[in-house]
Parts: sequence; C-alpha cells; structure tokens
Amino acid sequence: MEETLKNLMYQGLGVIAITKDKMEKAISEMVEKGKMTREEGKKFYDELSEETTKAGKEFRENAKDSIRDWIEKSGIPSREEFEALKARVEALEADKAPKTEA
Repeated sequence: MEETLKNLMYQGLGVIAITKDKMEKAISEMVEKGKMTREEGKKFYDELSEETTKAGKEFRENAKDSIRDWIEKSGIPSREEFEALKARVEALEADKAPKTEA
C-alpha cells in the first residue's frame, strides 16, 4: 500500500514537471516570435518555476494530510500505537513464561 501512495505522489509531481517543461518551451517560442522579450520570458519562467515549486510542496503536504486522514479512518494503528502494543504483548509473554529455579 505504501508503494501505491508513493507512486501517486510521484505521478502528481511528474505532472507538475511536465507542465513546467511545456511552459518553458512555450516561452521560448514566444521569445523567438518576438511576442515577448528575453527578459520578460526569463521573468515569467522564474515566476512559473516558483509557483510550480510552491504547488509541488502544497501537493505533497495535502497528500500527506489525506493519507494520514485515510489511515486514521481506516483503523490502521500508527507506528507508536503498534510499538506500544508490541511492548505490552512482550511484557505479558514474559510474565507468563515458566520460571526456572536455579
């Protein structure tokens, strides 16, 4: 399941990267056609890059929040809960183990 969630996150980030590449190409074409100066193109690309980076961070945070919510609702114990239960089981097993006399 963890692998599936990772793949979904990577796909989302891939879409962002593809969009960024396509915009870079579109900006280059506009500069070549004289519809935009090189400085305007660079400024626009820099703004786009910043927004893309910001969108990627927001996507990751939203994905993490969604995954946490889903895990909570599904009843899957957290790592801390699992470790606490494991320790309790080990303690109970140690108490029930036959004691040997020396």
